[in-house]
Amino acid sequence: MKLNPWFVTGFADAESSFSMSVFKSKTTATGWTIEPCFIITLHKKDIELLNKIRLFFGVGYISTWGDKFARYRVRSRQDLKIIISHFEKYPLQTPKIIHFRVFCRILELMEKKFHSNLEGFLELLSLINKLNNPLSDILLEKLAPLGKIPNVDLELFSAESLNLKNKLDPWWISGFVTGEGSFTFFTKKRENAEGSIVKDYTLAFEASQKNDSLYLLNLIINTFGFGKVYTETRGISKFRLVPRDQILNDLVPFFEKYPLEGNKALQYSIWIKIVKTLHKNPRSAHRENKVEILIKELSSLNK
Repeated sequence: MKLNPWFVTGFADAESSFSMSVFKSKTTATGWTIEPCFIITLHKKDIELLNKIRLFFGVGYISTWGDKFARYRVRSRQDLKIIISHFEKYPLQTPKIIHFRVFCRILELMEKKFHSNLEGFLELLSLINKLNNPLSDILLEKLAPLGKIPNVDLELFSAESLNLKNKLDPWWISGFVTGEGSFTFFTKKRENAEGSIVKDYTLAFEASQKNDSLYLLNLIINTFGFGKVYTETRGISKFRLVPRDQILNDLVPFFEKYPLEGNKALQYSIWIKIVKTLHKNPRSAHRENKVEILIKELSSLNK
């Protein structure tokens, strides 16, 4: 089944990047060239999900990277028009949309041959530095003989100001959680009334973002109608859902209607088995053994 377009945007918000590679060229007037690329890099276990994304867009290619990773890339400027058209119709919701707008502006200027002369090329380098992967110090040192890179102003905007509905498309949430969500657990040993050592389990569904995306986590709460947001001192905020009744009565129906994909769907299915086992069965050696087996299985998927 073809992926829902909002799912693709949500997943791209979590896992994609818009990059511009700069390297030497013998065929250009400046001696350098710029190559745009839309990239999604995942563990090889999710290569089937990358295939679904490639099928959705109908452009790009997938390659393996090292022993563990696979990449979906779109490099052709003609093919990138398809990528851009999608995100204009189904816009990104995280601050990544700012990088997308910079990326689009660079492509517009390249279409106008801005990069074919030195002054225009240096201006494009200034814009590239506004992307999520700016030019490295090593590359800047190599580019230094070309001249000073100007500080080109680009009218940007707040990603938070884009979503005026105060809610997210549920398929966007499914895609975002597939990339960024975490189905985890915490354990704590204690001594019970009989003096025996028992283990308590806390199951948690989480999604983390930098504090500049706190608005996004609040939008997730507004859309779900449940959960809490916690802000940590290290600059990270988390959406978290812990109560088992809300997990079973609210979260499960949501993901039945808007299912996750790939390895994250497998993690979720095992995590839910643990939740249900703890919820429906009184504490016993049989229950504890079953939970431990499921936890080991869940942990193996997270490696």
